Amino acid sequence: MTKIRRLSTFALICILPMLVYYPYEALSWNLDLSFLDWGRWTRNDRWVDPYAEIPLTTRIVFFSVWLVPTALGWLAYATGASMLWLLRGGTVFDFRIANRLVWMGLLIFGSATTSLLAGAVSPMIRSWHNAGGHLPLRFWYDSGNIGLAFSGLAFFFLGLVMREAIRIARENEEFV
Repeated sequence: MTKIRRLSTFALICILPMLVYYPYEALSWNLDLSFLDWGRWTRNDRWVDPYAEIPLTTRIVFFSVWLVPTALGWLAYATGASMLWLLRGGTVFDFRIANRLVWMGLLIFGSATTSLLAGAVSPMIRSWHNAGGHLPLRFWYDSGNIGLAFSGLAFFFLGLVMREAIRIARENEEFV
C-alpha cells in the first residue's frame, strides 16, 4: 500500500497547481478579449468590422460560451484530485474511486466537446453587430480537443468497468 500512497501523493502534488493554473490560462485570453481590452474585437480582426459597436451583452455571451468548457475542465481536475486523495488514504477498490473515474471522464469529454462547440459559434457571436450581418457557424476540428474527448470516454468506460468489477467481486465474496 505504501507504493500506491507514494504514487498518489506525487500525482496529487502534480495536479494541485493545475487547479489554479488551468482556469487562469483558460480565462486570461477570454477576460482580455471580452472585457479588459474593449477595442480588441475591432482592431485587425477578420471576423468583426472595424466600426462595429459591440455591446456588453454580446461580450457576456461570448465569455459565457467559453466559460463552460473551462468550468467543466476545472471540475475534472478537482474530481481527479479527490480521487487521488482517496487513493492516498488507502481506498483502492471502492465504488467511490470508480464513480470519480466515471465523473472525471464525463467532465473531460464535456469540456473537450463544449470547447469545440464554442469554437464553432465564436465567429458568429463576435460578428453579430457587423454591418453585413453575422458570420455563419464555423465548423473546425482541433485534434487536441478530439483526442481529449476520446480520453474522457476512456476514463468513463474504465470507471464503468471498475464499478462492475467491484460489484462482481463483492457478490462473489458473499458466496464464500
